[in-house]
Amino acid sequence: MTKRRLRKPLPVSRFACEDPNNHQELDLKVPPPKPVEGQKDEPLELSLDKNICMLRTRIGASDDVVFREFRIGNSSALRATLVFIDGLTNKDQLQRDLLTPLMIFAGHTEQAESSSGLHGYAALKNHLLTVMEIKDVSTTRACVEAVLAANAVLLIDKSTEALVIGVQTWEHRPIMEPVTERVVRGPRDGFNEMFKSNVALVRSRVKSPFLRVKYARIGRRSQTTMAIVYDVNLAAPTLLTELYKRLSYIDVDIVLDSGYIEQYIEDSPYSPFPQVQFTERPDRVAAAVMEGRVALIVDGTPFAIIIPAVLSNFLPTPEDHYERWLVMTGVRLVRVLSITFAVLLPALYVAITTFHQEMIPSRLALTIAGARAGVPFPAVVEALLMEVTFELLREGGIRVPGTVGTTIGIVGGIIIGQAAVTAGLVSPVMVVVVAVTAIGSFAVPAFNVGLSLRLIRFPLILLAGVLGLYGVFAGIIIVGLHLVSLRSFGVPYLSPLTPSDNQGLKDTFIRAPLWSMLLRPKMFRPRQQRRIDKPAFVQHPPRQGEDDDV
Repeated sequence: MTKRRLRKPLPVSRFACEDPNNHQELDLKVPPPKPVEGQKDEPLELSLDKNICMLRTRIGASDDVVFREFRIGNSSALRATLVFIDGLTNKDQLQRDLLTPLMIFAGHTEQAESSSGLHGYAALKNHLLTVMEIKDVSTTRACVEAVLAANAVLLIDKSTEALVIGVQTWEHRPIMEPVTERVVRGPRDGFNEMFKSNVALVRSRVKSPFLRVKYARIGRRSQTTMAIVYDVNLAAPTLLTELYKRLSYIDVDIVLDSGYIEQYIEDSPYSPFPQVQFTERPDRVAAAVMEGRVALIVDGTPFAIIIPAVLSNFLPTPEDHYERWLVMTGVRLVRVLSITFAVLLPALYVAITTFHQEMIPSRLALTIAGARAGVPFPAVVEALLMEVTFELLREGGIRVPGTVGTTIGIVGGIIIGQAAVTAGLVSPVMVVVVAVTAIGSFAVPAFNVGLSLRLIRFPLILLAGVLGLYGVFAGIIIVGLHLVSLRSFGVPYLSPLTPSDNQGLKDTFIRAPLWSMLLRPKMFRPRQQRRIDKPAFVQHPPRQGEDDDV
């Protein structure tokens, strides 16, 4: 067999544009342009050519950056250049509201100058452009930041100022029902990847003049836009100060999701428990803001994060406040029971069947012993084997397409469980215990808390296999001590249980009536404690024909 002849690589110049200025950037000896945060803030020049040259140098030779040069008016000698990124700006709006007035109807500019004495730049801004969002900038760095933020920049000859025009547009996912937080009763709209759309969803629910939305950019190279949403009359100043301080310490190249920010601002990064709450529901963000908490909405992600967050915030679901309080109290108690099963059931089974058989009733002990007859592994190995198998099925079902993933999870669990019992590798009782544990973990509303419980379950099983119930209770004590020591922006993680807060306890393991929640939770230190001015229960008027004295 003849050896294949190697091709010579094509020279780099074959891939470059015909513009000779673009070849310099492909030369390895020429350093790439500096990032925006490392550029000097130089003022714009009077010469349009110098300004264009500086922008080309700062942005670099990129094919999607458009420099549209034109002249204002038919007979005017005033030159201008429009700079924007193709795909991030609305070209139809640029042509309708900017190029058409400047190139065709520029005769009004001369009349405006002669009547008001304005300079050509001011006359264009005040009389010709019909764009809603417009801003003046006077430095090259501000122009570069505006272009990279999907705006268009208009440079005019013989002017040291430029116009930043807000014409952002890009493809995005429509507002849909949240995937991870589905409800039976309640709003069905959820966040998407559009930053301003998410802020508007919160604004539509909280029409208060005290609601504040502060924009910021994070990430040296990504320049990701984020919004800090809070109520100025409710959020504690110390909480806002601490949040700004932690955000200012974030110095990374890129921020693609709110999860990046969560990992940088949490108090205890080595803890398995989340100290920041994330959600894709605008009604949950609005409710949190009304409690004196702060929400962060990041561009490019449908998940907003809420701070501070304590353990009791992960137990309720959004529809808990949309149904009657007595029914939802029972549902929350069922959730607490499901969390107990998800954490302790395998460990308790291993400890009791291995070390404390006297605690089992006689008939049940005989049933378990008969089911375990012929199983070659001890109970701890049996439990770990089944738990690892179920985690593999769960991960496999998540990574494949939706319909196939559901099929893999259900059919795979049934087939593998039945095959393991038939082969004598595990007992039927262990399959039941693992199945109940899995169902209990699915009942946890917060996905990140469910991950934490899955992680804690394995050390508890090992402790139960070595020390029995002593090991289980030792593990519970260690986890409890860890939870007591946690803080979320200074708020104790087990609040309002410890330190106790009567008003906060009304919305934790139980759900008290809405009309009884007179005060906001004290643990978040809101500036205004009272939530309801008139605590009296609203009585309906008597029906027609009934005696008022009865």
